[in-house]
Amino acid sequence: MQTSFILNESEGRLPEAYNVLGMPVTLKIAGSDTQGQMSMFWAEYQKNQGPPLHLHNVDETFYITEGEFIFQTGDTRITATAGSTVFVPRNMPHAFLTISEIGKMLFMVNPTGNVEKVFEKLNEFQEMPSIAEVVRVHEELGFKIVGPPLTNE
Repeated sequence: MQTSFILNESEGRLPEAYNVLGMPVTLKIAGSDTQGQMSMFWAEYQKNQGPPLHLHNVDETFYITEGEFIFQTGDTRITATAGSTVFVPRNMPHAFLTISEIGKMLFMVNPTGNVEKVFEKLNEFQEMPSIAEVVRVHEELGFKIVGPPLTNE
């Protein structure tokens, strides 16, 4: 049976945030809470952090709460600041780069898919994984790395 819950800013559904390539990502709403329909995450990034260009078979929505980011969706690049919402439909290549000193966002994936599993696998690395290891983890779970992380050039 599903139950309602309230989490404070620093709380998540797991005892610790995932370490996703050196970036802390907190699971706020798990796929198991929504029968696989949605997962929600809170993340805080430092300047020049962001994932490599990738794609997956779930829709993703980002809501920026603090800072400034460059987003690439397909061939389009935009700047997103606090209050911006960025929607990325499934199977569209995308990435972002934090260009302020600190950037914070909520992001959701619909349906849940294997996003939580990818974060769990990346969290298992004790040191920063190689590009080959990142590609392997993504491919094992149906995701695809299609390019490097963004730069501010």
